[in-house]
Amino acid sequence: MALDTYANLKAAIISFLDRDDLASYADDFIDLAEARHKREILIREMIARSQATLAGRFLSLPTRFNKMKTIRLLTNPVTVLTELSLHEMNLERDAATGRPSFFTVHEEIEFDVPPDNSPYTVEIIYYANFLPLDGTNTTNGLLVRAPDAYLYGALVASAPFLAADERIQTWETLYGVARDGLLLSDRQGRVGTSLGSRVSGAMP
Repeated sequence: MALDTYANLKAAIISFLDRDDLASYADDFIDLAEARHKREILIREMIARSQATLAGRFLSLPTRFNKMKTIRLLTNPVTVLTELSLHEMNLERDAATGRPSFFTVHEEIEFDVPPDNSPYTVEIIYYANFLPLDGTNTTNGLLVRAPDAYLYGALVASAPFLAADERIQTWETLYGVARDGLLLSDRQGRVGTSLGSRVSGAMP
């Protein structure tokens, strides 16, 4: 069976567990695997770009935000902003208006100064979480590229129901192999592409 759809993934999970009483929990196991993916997997298929108008010190996080890559103001020439920790932002924060130079990320994106004069157009490059699998959204980029990360992540999530089942450690190991192999492949795919990845210049 190809692990290419939400329905096929659920069927595979039920088959691997070989426990009829756990069939109704397959959706929960997938949800738990997806929560783990958000913490552990960042790959190129997750990179998204959005634009927004910056009219104050704060800007809402973009849809399905996971982690920031870069922010730039679409000025002429383009202004690439530097990310700071919250502590560093506390030192740089200024009440005077101006062109922002720094930003930090918490429940919102915060800039060191409110914009001067007219608002700025901001381009945000970030990692966006994959849309969760369900009956409507039957696949996503992670299931296409690494169905084993989905399968074994979901099987590991069944551990509280399986207690001392010896398969749990095997599934945890296989999940780790899938995750680490995916991340390694993604890093290797970026080697030699530094010009194309420079967001301060022409975007790919």
